Amino acid sequence: MSSMMKTPFARYRLKPAGGLRLGLGIGVGVGLSLQLALVAAAQASALSLLPPDALVRQTLAELPQLRASVLESDLARADQRKLAAGQYEWTLRAGHSQRNIVGGERYQEQELGLERTVRWFGKAGKDEAIGAQTVALAATQRADTWHEAGRALLADWFDALREQVVVARWQEQLQVAQQLVAMVEQRVKAGDAARLDLLQAQAEHGRVNAQLQQARLRLEQVLGQLQLNYRGLPQPQAGELPVPEYGTASIETLQARILDDNHEVELAEAGAALAQLRAQRQDSERMPDPTLALRAVRERDGQERLLGLSISIPLGGAARSAERDAAVARVGMARERLALVQRKVAADARRAATEGVRSAAVWQTLDQVAQQAQEQAALMLRAYQAGELPLAEALTGRRLALEALLAAQSAQVDALQAEARVRLDAHEIWSIDEPKHR
Repeated sequence: MSSMMKTPFARYRLKPAGGLRLGLGIGVGVGLSLQLALVAAAQASALSLLPPDALVRQTLAELPQLRASVLESDLARADQRKLAAGQYEWTLRAGHSQRNIVGGERYQEQELGLERTVRWFGKAGKDEAIGAQTVALAATQRADTWHEAGRALLADWFDALREQVVVARWQEQLQVAQQLVAMVEQRVKAGDAARLDLLQAQAEHGRVNAQLQQARLRLEQVLGQLQLNYRGLPQPQAGELPVPEYGTASIETLQARILDDNHEVELAEAGAALAQLRAQRQDSERMPDPTLALRAVRERDGQERLLGLSISIPLGGAARSAERDAAVARVGMARERLALVQRKVAADARRAATEGVRSAAVWQTLDQVAQQAQEQAALMLRAYQAGELPLAEALTGRRLALEALLAAQSAQVDALQAEARVRLDAHEIWSIDEPKHR
């Protein structure tokens, strides 16, 4: 079986077939059950480490930022109704006066008026277009907020998986250290080893135990934060880590998948379109809106009756011109923000795709280094058992092999996280819309 068809999680648990069961997991004779576990791990993907999709969607929908985005959509729809109705309202005017003629009679007079400013030259249609674009912008903003929340969840989830892997390795090493202490005690009693060897073995046991306690503390903190931020999700289960799939993938292909549908770009595009509509609306204010008034007057106790219609139009000045210039400047700013976002997203997509491919290659290299280091550690331990090597050197070999193992498994988790990140950014998982299937 090639190295691509093996998982360090399974491989590093192997033990020697006979004799003292020490070392870091290099042994002879792989059983059928272990081979099946390796094949199953190779067939799995990074998605097998993630929580169920339905639970993720439910959890994300309950996050404060997502609930706030729903309210923002409600606000946008209210603004849309307001723009459709217009800012002008009917105004009713009523008056009563008394006319006194010097040396003559007195008359009661009444006046009643109804007036309203109206939008003309297509301003009502432009306001409706702005309202519709505002709703679309809010929907895109919610989709982008959903995606960013998914990114945060993915990062926190793999942080927990990474700490679980570290705890599992230190637990295994603690068992090995305990066996080593017992073996050295027997050799000291038999006179085959010096008491210094026992002290070194006990010190190694204490060091490993301290490392395990620190790893458990970090895991407890990460899991606590995960449970606090994402209530309802089960705890991550590292289990058998699958083999990263993107080792031979094309960076350009993965980048194109990410850029095919990007909420960040869509959000900037929606903002630029809204700025353009508002600029067009402001440009239409070159012709101010007229106010139409209907007026009915009763004078001299009804001896004279008047009914009139009037129109008033403001005379535009420097303020209107400045508003138009400001709207044009906002359009330019929105377009520049769009260009900046497009560059940023392209760079981020390239980075994510590169990490997805290169991190798998890094893991393969570190995986081979870990195997070699464990073989060396096993040989050094057997040399100590044969009295050919001091225990201190054998322990040094064990530490180096463990460091290589932890580095390899950390790289494996990194590669799996990078793969899941590409799938997330390509909207293949956890999408607010129907996920794509690739």
